[in-house]
Amino acid sequence: MIEMISTILGVLNPVNLIKILINHFNRPQLDIYYDPNETYHKARDMSFNGIIGKFAHVMVRNNGKNTAKNSIGELRSIEVMENNKFQNAQGYRNIMRLKWAHEKDFSPKDIETDVPRRLDVCYVHQGYDTLHFFTEKYPSGNQTDFPPGEYKIKIRVKGDNAEDVEKEFIVEYTAGKFDSLEIKNI
Repeated sequence: MIEMISTILGVLNPVNLIKILINHFNRPQLDIYYDPNETYHKARDMSFNGIIGKFAHVMVRNNGKNTAKNSIGELRSIEVMENNKFQNAQGYRNIMRLKWAHEKDFSPKDIETDVPRRLDVCYVHQGYDTLHFFTEKYPSGNQTDFPPGEYKIKIRVKGDNAEDVEKEFIVEYTAGKFDSLEIKNI
């Protein structure tokens, strides 16, 4: 009981209240969004015999005043359009970590204020009709490669000192049309 009273008095201390308020108003505020000028990137994929790939990203911006520490992106769900409605994609069972664009691994990264970062979502290779989601390959038996089609995905970004943020997008890819890969806001 004494510890609880001490804790309450510590929080109610004006100096501590000011610190709590300053931290609250300066906290990182993450936003996931689609920007058509930043979303797509074409390059030779040296891990796939140098074939041209089209890579699609979503953007993550920190609108707060403090850096978002150890931020990660997750692919929370994949649904496929079948019979005019979205249904859970067979083979996708578990949440998977996404990779920050232009990074060598899937490790967490800090997100500075007002400096957007690209989060890799998916890609296709010219001449191949497979949509690849940019996650660790086959973790926990998850499928990461899908046939052309229309998909609804949910992405979450979180950091040590930021509130989690989620957003859904539509991903479309038409068979035989390399340039058709597209991400759309819902």
